Amino acid sequence: KQWYQRRVAITAGGATYFLSRLGDVGMYLALTGHRIRGYDARHLDFVTHFVESGKLTLLKDEVLSCSSEDDLVHCLRSHEDPRDLLEFSLKNNLLEISKCFSGASVLEIIDRLQESGSDFAQKTLKTLSIMSPIALCISHRTQILSRNLDFTECLRMECNISNKTFALGEFAEGVRALLIDKDNNPNWNPPSLETVDEAVLDDVFNDKSIDWDPLP
Repeated sequence: KQWYQRRVAITAGGATYFLSRLGDVGMYLALTGHRIRGYDARHLDFVTHFVESGKLTLLKDEVLSCSSEDDLVHCLRSHEDPRDLLEFSLKNNLLEISKCFSGASVLEIIDRLQESGSDFAQKTLKTLSIMSPIALCISHRTQILSRNLDFTECLRMECNISNKTFALGEFAEGVRALLIDKDNNPNWNPPSLETVDEAVLDDVFNDKSIDWDPLP
């Protein structure tokens, strides 16, 4: 999962839905695969409660004894200590994320990061440089489109673009470079953002081969 996010940069499993609701921070997470921690998930409202891991055994026992939803909510709240909730790890970078990742394209995001020149920008550029260029473009467009889709529509889009992305060969090449030959030198096709063909991107998103619906 970590490799899938950080090297091929395609969001899946409903991530297109909830990341697209986070605006520029969501775009940053989608493109970089930056890993957030439990307390970050609470700050982003991905989760409703945050309980420090050392309290989980006691929490489990009390949860199992709950007889109603109200009991469960009370139980969770009683174990949630604001002192355990560390500061959001991206707090000091939010302004720069907003400035750079609001770009209308991946190339524009790259340009803004280069113009910034901060340590955060340089680290982010290094992260993006190892990823599949076309996968970055697919992920960027996915985040834009998902802002106007409901959860089911996002899942359906993920299924369709995943089929086309696998067919492009980037996933197989990434597996070769990281897990088979272990040279960490993938030969992405195309090799750069500048050479990504918009027609190929359009074809990825025009695929409606999966008529998928979730279970009722």
